[in-house]
Amino acid sequence: MAPRRRPRLAERWEALSTAVQVAISFPPLAILLFAANLGPFNQPLWRSILYGILEGGVLTGLLLTATASERAKRRNPEEGSNQPR
Repeated sequence: MAPRRRPRLAERWEALSTAVQVAISFPPLAILLFAANLGPFNQPLWRSILYGILEGGVLTGLLLTATASERAKRRNPEEGSNQPR
């Protein structure tokens, strides 16, 4: 069976440097989490700003970790496989 081709968007995302990925992903995540804390969680404005920044940083870190893991798995498929040899 031939390996499936990765979606172009995923390939382009993985090709970006880490700094560019942070610049792209952190602002929308921070704003989304700020809005979630302010609206549904009914936090005060200053606390919503703080939580948006902190939680946005954590989620950005998780996103970058997952991206690096997938990139490494594709560069060396033998190490990324959990199947016995």
